[in-house]
Amino acid sequence: MKNFWKDNPYFKISLYAIFVVVVSILFYRVSSNTDNIAPSIMAFLGGIIKIILPILYGFLIAYLFNPIMMFFEGYFIKWFKPKTNRQKKSIRSLSIIAVYLCILGTVIIMIRYLVPQISENIKELLIVLPDSAQTLSDKISGLEQTINSNLAGLPYQLDTSKLFDMIDPQKIFNPEIFNNLLSGIMDSALSITSSLYNWIMALVIAFYMLTQKEDFSRGTKRLIYAILNKNHAEKVVAICAEGHSTFIQFFVGKFIDSTIIGIICFIGLSILKNPYALLLSLIVGVFNMIPYFGPILGAIPAVIITLFTGFMPAVFVGIFIFILQQFDGLVLGPKILGDSIGLSPFWIISGILVGGALWGPLGMFFASPIIAVILNNINRWINKRLEARSISDTFIETPHPYTTNNDIMSTKKKKNK
Repeated sequence: MKNFWKDNPYFKISLYAIFVVVVSILFYRVSSNTDNIAPSIMAFLGGIIKIILPILYGFLIAYLFNPIMMFFEGYFIKWFKPKTNRQKKSIRSLSIIAVYLCILGTVIIMIRYLVPQISENIKELLIVLPDSAQTLSDKISGLEQTINSNLAGLPYQLDTSKLFDMIDPQKIFNPEIFNNLLSGIMDSALSITSSLYNWIMALVIAFYMLTQKEDFSRGTKRLIYAILNKNHAEKVVAICAEGHSTFIQFFVGKFIDSTIIGIICFIGLSILKNPYALLLSLIVGVFNMIPYFGPILGAIPAVIITLFTGFMPAVFVGIFIFILQQFDGLVLGPKILGDSIGLSPFWIISGILVGGALWGPLGMFFASPIIAVILNNINRWINKRLEARSISDTFIETPHPYTTNNDIMSTKKKKNK
């Protein structure tokens, strides 16, 4: 009887039919009650994320602090030369404490020196903003009258009022906009303060994650090998290792590069006697973390803010930042970053646009390394498929539109040799 139910094809067909009917009914119920079910699901997931938020913060902190910890750990091992496991654990704990002290010292220095200066720059900017906006508005009005008077003799009159209304400083630099911006910053600061408990717990969790990172890595690998077969598990582990290497190289290199650019920018703006040198250097350094678009996004507010002090100072700042960006792109960036992600400008710009549209500034920042990992694995899969079909790159290579047949034949002969 047991074999009858197991080998009976009609019984299997009936089970499949019942399964399809049940799934269809569930799909209909879910799709017809989206207004009730979707918010409940989102609220449930939001509650779970809120509970595990300190753990997620702790994982992120541990991941970002790990390269700094390894730097200290390497030096401490050379100095103390531990021999037992207990001594090695003590070196690990000492390295983590050194990282925490460095981060704490950086925060204290920023609060003690940078934050008051930046706050003072913002206050000065808000004070001179109305007068500067009025002056720019008067100049633009005069320019509009000059253009209209010069175009008065033309047979077709151009309506420039809409254009000049769009660039009216009184509308662009409306104090209400800055008040809303400051209130948003204050709300963000209050939310950060209210989540101080989560960050404290995250620091504690990150400490133990860094202490036992080898155990967590080994446990994750055991889980992957337990779920997948050996070949697939090895591929997943290799992809994770490659992604980790790409992320670390990109983040560490970009952070060092942006820090150096920010310092050079502060020195240069101080030489130019810019009153907002520290604020502008911070803006340029932070935006420089975003590839390609970052330098442009950092230069625009720097030039606009300097425009309040005068037209020529803004021109000098724009020229200086342009030269600084060329130095970063041609000299400093390749020296520090090298070819850490190996992406063409097309993929970097496309990734930044898509990532920025989906997740904002964080999406723009994380887009490049994520796309690099995805494309590397896609290319690896394509190469494997081409090798299985015995198709070489020379066979599918697209010739240059100005390449002659003789050039193609000579190139193939050189490759065959």
